[in-house]
Amino acid sequence: MAAQNLAAQPLTREAFSPFGDVIEMHGATHFSINAGAIERFHDLATVDVGVEEQGRPLISIARCNNPSALPYELPFVERHPLGSQAFIPLDDAPLVVVVAPPGEQVDSAHLRAFVTNGRQGINYRRGVWHIPLISLEGGQQFLIVDRGGPGKNCDEFHFQGEQIIVSV
Repeated sequence: MAAQNLAAQPLTREAFSPFGDVIEMHGATHFSINAGAIERFHDLATVDVGVEEQGRPLISIARCNNPSALPYELPFVERHPLGSQAFIPLDDAPLVVVVAPPGEQVDSAHLRAFVTNGRQGINYRRGVWHIPLISLEGGQQFLIVDRGGPGKNCDEFHFQGEQIIVSV
């Protein structure tokens, strides 16, 4: 079995746009509120909770108890067919993101890897395949915005006979 090396590139709005949204203040629409005391960075991601499936938004916090190390061997990816899923860092630490286009199968040749600058969040579009949340630092925390409600909203695709190594 030959190993596929997947090098993570810097995360940008343009490069990540086929898979979802980059959540960051840099380059975002913004305006003053509260008599100029606050600057609001507005509408940073499209939250999709699948209205037709009667979903509802969930807001959660995740904390890493077992950090991962690079290079990282990617055993599988997952997708959420009923809604989007966002991860916003609460700490200033980089996050490695691996994605593939929506579809019933995942072609490892279509995987893309990104690394955040530590302050960027990401919002996966409905159905986009992605790496399960891993953190490179213990204790790292994320705000999560995703869909709750009826229906199975997590599928996994396991790479059979392929070794995919993610590095920066």
